[in-house]
Amino acid sequence: MEINNTGSTYGAAFRQKPIFFMSGKETVAFFEGKLKKNMTLQEDSCTLGSNDTYRRQHTTYEVSDKKKGSTFLDLDFLIKDETSSLKGNLSDKKDVDFYNFSIPFNRTIQNYFGVQIYMDMPEGCDYDLTLYDEYGNQVGKAEWDGEGRKTLTIPNWDTNTNKYCIKIENKNGEEVSPHDYYKISFKVTENKEQEKTDAIREAFGNLHGAYSRKDENWREYLDKYNEVLMDTEKNYTKEMEKLHQKQFESLPEEKQYKGGRTVDELLQDMAEGKTLDDAETEYVKIFANLKDFEKAQQKAELKNDFSEDFVKDLESKGISRDELEGMQIKIESNGNVTVSGIEDKEVREQVQKLVEEKYSDRMYQYYTGIADSVGNLSSNTYQYATDVQEVRRYLKGVTREDISLENLYLTPDGKIGGLPGKAADLINKTKDNAKIERIKDALINIIGHNRISGDLGIPDFTSEFQFSNGAFSVADSGFTVDMAALDRRLTPQPHDNMYSDMYEYSFRKVL
Repeated sequence: MEINNTGSTYGAAFRQKPIFFMSGKETVAFFEGKLKKNMTLQEDSCTLGSNDTYRRQHTTYEVSDKKKGSTFLDLDFLIKDETSSLKGNLSDKKDVDFYNFSIPFNRTIQNYFGVQIYMDMPEGCDYDLTLYDEYGNQVGKAEWDGEGRKTLTIPNWDTNTNKYCIKIENKNGEEVSPHDYYKISFKVTENKEQEKTDAIREAFGNLHGAYSRKDENWREYLDKYNEVLMDTEKNYTKEMEKLHQKQFESLPEEKQYKGGRTVDELLQDMAEGKTLDDAETEYVKIFANLKDFEKAQQKAELKNDFSEDFVKDLESKGISRDELEGMQIKIESNGNVTVSGIEDKEVREQVQKLVEEKYSDRMYQYYTGIADSVGNLSSNTYQYATDVQEVRRYLKGVTREDISLENLYLTPDGKIGGLPGKAADLINKTKDNAKIERIKDALINIIGHNRISGDLGIPDFTSEFQFSNGAFSVADSGFTVDMAALDRRLTPQPHDNMYSDMYEYSFRKVL
């Protein structure tokens, strides 16, 4: 059957409202009587990957109920239930929050709908809400809607892209209070520009129909669909460039960059710790890829702010900057810290203690944001590797011993098997705890991936740093397993079906 017009019976079935399916967490909450209207999701800060890390995709958001206990949902829930919202806050004027979500309905069929994002802010505050697609392209900035809040519409430039990331930051750099909360909500609307994606839906419908009825010429439909995808990619780029130029031209004259340096050159200055002026900063925020911008910023923070904070803490203990020159710090996946390159044993022990008590998690975040061996991983493999770090540190803290993740399994009733007694009781019996809920999710993810990775082993890495010329830098130590082979195994390629030779956009996914 061909989907060749918007009046088709097939298309009409989906036009009144998107079809949403409950996630596993939502299903459990529903049967426990915990799913209702006007729910408030609370961001948590109990994981290694803090909320200022753009790749933290599988966050657990808690909804508290004094009578029935907490339930834990994903951000996608807010698109399904427009009455509910996320409550978040910026801890200080330089804080940045990231939120990842996916469109929870099939956009190839159902792109008759658009999705709007709303942000209500504390009185007197002005925050920026910037949207990035799964390729790290900046694809929208929220604007005042005349009702005291900011809003943006997720662009419908194609039907393929469904992963997005929101970045929230303090627009003017003014002081904020951690008690000033903002609210994020979503609304599903009619897609008034659905004709832009009609060709994709039609070509996909024709391909799917031909393949389903075993038409011997189905590959001709695949070729036609690929042509549409290539045209769509060109249009995607064109629309994005138009948006960026419009944003640039809307800036005040004094903030419109008129220099001749490229985005990459300005990012390199950032990474080296040089300060960009306002015009240069606005320029890279509009045109730079999210991954490149965040990496440059993290390099600068590690070199400048973090290094200064670290040295000052040691100077307060009577240790000079010169005594630290040439030191190396290693943080293993279980949290063990090793310091080398310092001859004085007492100084080494002081550094080790400082890292363990104050800086370990922060250094881990810098490592995962800067080291190419981690940053270049695909989404699935990245989550696997960072889940290993999360779980190993937590279990080591609970049991005081290293636990083999290869021997863990799921029991028929959904519990985690293979854990020692104390950890098993804590993980399987604790309720209404955001940290435990996050560890459970990570363990389930690890168990599932370990079955697939098999003989390749668990993806493990050590966060390594060196201190030279008065500042820290990352020393990329790589992985203990063949990550390319692991990624291929975790992301099986389609073979001899309608997806096997389907065109993929040249954009590189960063989410």
